Amino acid sequence: MSSRRTLAARRALALVSALAGSGCADWRAGDEHYFVQHKGAAMPVWVTGNWRSNRIIVHVHGGPGTTNGIYFQRSSYQRLADRYGIAYYEQRASGASQGNRRALLNRAQFVEDLDTVLRTLEHRYPRAQFVLMGHSWGGFLTAAYLLDTARQSRVRAWIVQDGAINASCRGWQLGVDEVLARNIEGAAAFYRDVWRCDLNTNANNQIQLHQGRYVHLWHSLFIRAAGGYDVVPERTLNTGDIAESVFRSQFDLLAVNAHSPLPLEDYYGVDLTPQLAQVRIPSLVLWGTRDFITHHATARPTYEAIGVPATQKELVLFDQSGHNPWAEEPERFFDAVDGFLRRQLWAD
Repeated sequence: MSSRRTLAARRALALVSALAGSGCADWRAGDEHYFVQHKGAAMPVWVTGNWRSNRIIVHVHGGPGTTNGIYFQRSSYQRLADRYGIAYYEQRASGASQGNRRALLNRAQFVEDLDTVLRTLEHRYPRAQFVLMGHSWGGFLTAAYLLDTARQSRVRAWIVQDGAINASCRGWQLGVDEVLARNIEGAAAFYRDVWRCDLNTNANNQIQLHQGRYVHLWHSLFIRAAGGYDVVPERTLNTGDIAESVFRSQFDLLAVNAHSPLPLEDYYGVDLTPQLAQVRIPSLVLWGTRDFITHHATARPTYEAIGVPATQKELVLFDQSGHNPWAEEPERFFDAVDGFLRRQLWAD
């Protein structure tokens, strides 16, 4: 063997010895990434932050059909990750997940998927306590999940942010009225000729296509034009944020453009507010007072309907935010979430 090959072999042996030695870093020292597979879908899970605390926030993103890629960059979530673990997962047919069977795009399946993810987390982190946190559509999904007592027992608390709890036609009409009051170009004709959402029966055409887009996406675009998503849009997602998500993270915003919104059954036209009395765990309700898409007028009814004493639930309103207080008022958002968890669950 040549001297060069001998030297290379010695270096390789030294590397193996170093990795096998007592000084080798624990393979669980960093974040954990894996897929949860269930009924034709492979849903990516990213567990980050201080998950060794055995206090893990399970984050359920908005949509239906978007991604967790818009949350992790914000200082509010980064500060939470310094103190708690955060388990981000991409829902079926959302973000970077694989599997998009139309027949399984319904509320019951998404609830079952969430339960599968939570069971997986319980298995991987058997000493951990979990808190369920949902934003927008994720608020509706987490509420639907918690309506079952057995599922509710899997988590210690619920945090809902600008949740689409009231996805009835009356709930959506609140946003329609805001758009029409501002004379947004093209809105009057759209809501007169295209939009169908009966205030009495909740019959609607939200997941039908109009000029290549779902009707509800058109509604969302008019809400955005009316200023009902963000007070300052750049605080939620700017060019740098998009570049980081697309090119320097595991999230795939290009996939989101193809998926969102999903033609999800058993969501549009449904109001879960009357059923929230079944939620019997500490709950935090967070809402931007300039939110028109999940209208801020539904914040207090959501809070009041939750079936725990006033000492176990909190309502925090954000006067300088629309749909995304976690991005527009990050310091106050962090204080609200951290303070709630400390008061209700983990005083230390």
